[in-house]
Amino acid sequence: MPFNFARLMLLTALVAAILPPGYAAYIGAYMALAAALLALLIYGWAERSVFAHPTSLAILAAILLVGAAIPFVYRGEADLLAPVLLLPMLGTIGLGTLARPANTIPGATTFGLICLGAAAIALTGGLYEHFVLGAYRPGLGNNPIHYGTLAAMSGCLAMIGVVAGVSPWRYLFLLGPVFGLAATIVSGSRGPMMGALAMTGIGIAILAIWLWRERLFQLAMLAGIAVGAATTVYLLGSENMRVAGLFDSALDVFRFTGGSDDIRAALYTSALQILRDSPIVGVGLGQIMVTAETMFPELVIKAALDNLHADWANFAAMAGGLGVVAYLLLLSAPLLLLASPKARKDRPLVLGAIVLTTGQLTFGVSNATFGILPQTVIYAVALGYLLVRARHIEPAA
Repeated sequence: MPFNFARLMLLTALVAAILPPGYAAYIGAYMALAAALLALLIYGWAERSVFAHPTSLAILAAILLVGAAIPFVYRGEADLLAPVLLLPMLGTIGLGTLARPANTIPGATTFGLICLGAAAIALTGGLYEHFVLGAYRPGLGNNPIHYGTLAAMSGCLAMIGVVAGVSPWRYLFLLGPVFGLAATIVSGSRGPMMGALAMTGIGIAILAIWLWRERLFQLAMLAGIAVGAATTVYLLGSENMRVAGLFDSALDVFRFTGGSDDIRAALYTSALQILRDSPIVGVGLGQIMVTAETMFPELVIKAALDNLHADWANFAAMAGGLGVVAYLLLLSAPLLLLASPKARKDRPLVLGAIVLTTGQLTFGVSNATFGILPQTVIYAVALGYLLVRARHIEPAA
């Protein structure tokens, strides 16, 4: 295969954004964003039709909506950063410009292998850090929640490889969700664990609709359930009480119980109060913590937090109703890839779009995933790959 610079940039972005775990994910995220920016500079004008794609329009509209609230809430320079936090999503559009210049793009099997490898590396590192180094909540130099989120997203996206071909070996991609879920358990992160469960559940449901009659799929499902159950039982026995009480304590972040999760309940209550007080434009990024600190000073001030610890809450506070709409647009961006009948016939694209939206939605209920963060970049880059695939399916798009 002859050398192709556009194809190299796309592959570089995928590997850099998805493969590195822990602290290294930040370095990979910057490399991936640099590749996407370079693609936009080189091919942006020639491939400007990508800006008219529904997925691109949703991203651009989200950034503009958050920016539109600034004149009404401006109190200082910090408020100007609100739309900047969403700029990594432009990486999706940048990678989308590579569809035609790249000619031949990495296949779904290659994408699945990158995701599977990422989840395996994250789990291996987490197990070493937990059992050998004695870390209670490992993160490989990163926040345990962020580490778990990245592992869950990459592991569950590996399921795309199951529908990438007909080889019986493709069912090994079902190990991706197992690795991702195990990493979230090791990290003691309940939000990422719930996200992994949600993505796995909806991914398996879709695969069952397509593949249930295949004997190998049935066997792979049984084997995956057995491995996953055994791994979960073993890891839960490692005295991680946060995860052991997942289903009992999952709702504690939304209510005051007198426990350590009251800080989350305080943050989310303040976000709802901001929506009541300023339903259209919010209070601005610079004032995002003021309401929480005023309502719950004994909980919030001493915690020294800089955001409300959930995507929906952050968007609602910094831009009100406009922010909530922007958040929904960003979540819908993968699903808009399926607007075309041809795209809906491509199984890797359908599975990837639904799993991606499910994960980002579930993570954002109790975690902050949008910002200058690896979690945003992995979402943007995976979406960029799916956008490239969609544009390949419909050359006129």
